[in-house]
Amino acid sequence: MEGSSMRSFPRMSIDKPVEVRVGDRTICVEHPANNLSAGGLFVGRADLPVGAPVHVKIPVNHHFFEADGQIQGASECGAGIGFTSVAGVNRQALDDLIEELTLRGLPAA
Repeated sequence: MEGSSMRSFPRMSIDKPVEVRVGDRTICVEHPANNLSAGGLFVGRADLPVGAPVHVKIPVNHHFFEADGQIQGASECGAGIGFTSVAGVNRQALDDLIEELTLRGLPAA
């Protein structure tokens, strides 16, 4: 099995900036290859170290979705981040963000 057939959650293209904090570095990624699911996201940034813990922040309406995660894989195209902790209000913000992207009809990645 390859690609999306192995994914646990469908992915949506995301047209919002994604802030990724790795250690003491904060990186803002605005890239058309970024995509999001309920379990994680892919960012078009190739210099993120596999296995590193990260903190992710994405604007949603008038607030932010924030989650802890880990770099699961990387290639020359970017890095896959799996969410390790999404609690309470952030789970709702993620659901709101996925709903917004769906309603706007952004293509699935």
